[in-house]
Amino acid sequence: MQSRSRERVERILDATRELVDEHGMDAVTTRGIAERAAVPIATLYQFFANREAVFRQLLDRDMEQIDRRVAAEIETLRADDIAHAITVFATVHRTHFLRHLEFVALYFAFGDSKLVRTHQRRCAQSFGHLLLTSGVMPAHTDPRVFGVAIAIAEGTIEHAYRDIPRNEWVVSQGRLVLQLYLESQCG
Repeated sequence: MQSRSRERVERILDATRELVDEHGMDAVTTRGIAERAAVPIATLYQFFANREAVFRQLLDRDMEQIDRRVAAEIETLRADDIAHAITVFATVHRTHFLRHLEFVALYFAFGDSKLVRTHQRRCAQSFGHLLLTSGVMPAHTDPRVFGVAIAIAEGTIEHAYRDIPRNEWVVSQGRLVLQLYLESQCG
């Protein structure tokens, strides 16, 4: 993709992010995105088939940003125990969620997509890496354990963050369930 085209796509995605954050996913239209991005509607359709395609690309970009931050932090941090590993891993994700609460709605709107499943696998690998390199889980731990852990975490996030204001009690209960599950896998 040429530089000018990449710049336009980024403007469209940035405009979409702003509109989703300001008005919610349901209120965003392709016409509104084009106006905010200062591009003709035809230009938007040159790059995206419809609103959902813009949302998917935005979601992909956001997940890549999260994954890069997680990978960078995981390489520099170690966890003292399972509870600390959960905190380390969740902090990067929560920081993004709190800045973009509508991201959660967008994420779960495409929850059964290949895009989200790929992200979940990367999360499971990163989380497993943190737990294993920190020595808080045995080296022989079945990698599927980390996939189940991410599924528990995502279920908690969906339940706690789908509605605004977020429900911190649900988050605390999810952390407890996740910690107990992981501790049960250490024996």
